[in-house]
Order: sequence, then C-alpha cells, then structure tokens
Amino acid sequence: MLNFDPVEPKYTAGMPLKSIRIHVRDHKRRELAIADRTIEAHYGSFVVSQSRKGVAEARRLALEVKYGGAGRDVTVGGCAGRAYELGPDPPPDDIDGRSPSVVTWHDGEIFHLIASGELTVDVLLRIAASLYK
Repeated sequence: MLNFDPVEPKYTAGMPLKSIRIHVRDHKRRELAIADRTIEAHYGSFVVSQSRKGVAEARRLALEVKYGGAGRDVTVGGCAGRAYELGPDPPPDDIDGRSPSVVTWHDGEIFHLIASGELTVDVLLRIAASLYK
C-alpha cells in the first residue's frame, strides 16, 4: 500500500488510535501511484500524517508552506521543522473556525505533519519526538 514504513508515536497523550487512512485516490478520484500515497493516523484529538515526497519537496512542505499564523523553527528527532500555535477561539459567526496547532518536519524524503484543534504545540512536539523512541 505504501513505499515506506510509517512510524507510530510511542506517546499519544493518552488517546487511543481511532482510525488509519491511506489516501489511494486524489481529490478528483484518480488512483494515486504508490509513491504518492499518504498515511493518516487519527487519535481523536490529533492526527499524524506521513508521506514520501522526495527530499526537496518534503523540505519545502515542512519549512516553507504556512500552516497557521506565525510559525517558529523547531527540531524533531534531529530534523528541521516548524510549529504553529493553536489559534484563538473564533467569533461565533466565523465559518473558518479555529486554526489548529501544527508541527511539521522532514526526515530526508519523508514529510511529517501532526495537527490538532485541541492540543497545544508543546503536546504535539512531545508526540512528534516519540516517533523516534
């Protein structure tokens, strides 16, 4: 199903794995090549996403693409990444909702993303670090 071995976090903030999804089709329902597939593990309050993108693309996705407000540089397992804080509670009429907290990094050609609409960046960084234990 995938051309890489996904890594499971050892620390899950006490949340059990709810589901695993491997994206085998794109948004136009076209089948994706094995090399283009992404795995998502849903743990209730957060999601862990991993994909093989090639070194340059994984780096770009982790360090150049914005996933929230002002991001800050972080290191996860010795790898460069970015962290975005959980956004403030939105007004009741805001259709976009609250910005999630997000941690992204690349480990060579593997792009990692952990996101949550409830947990803080500090908790997500602890989850991210547990991928390397």
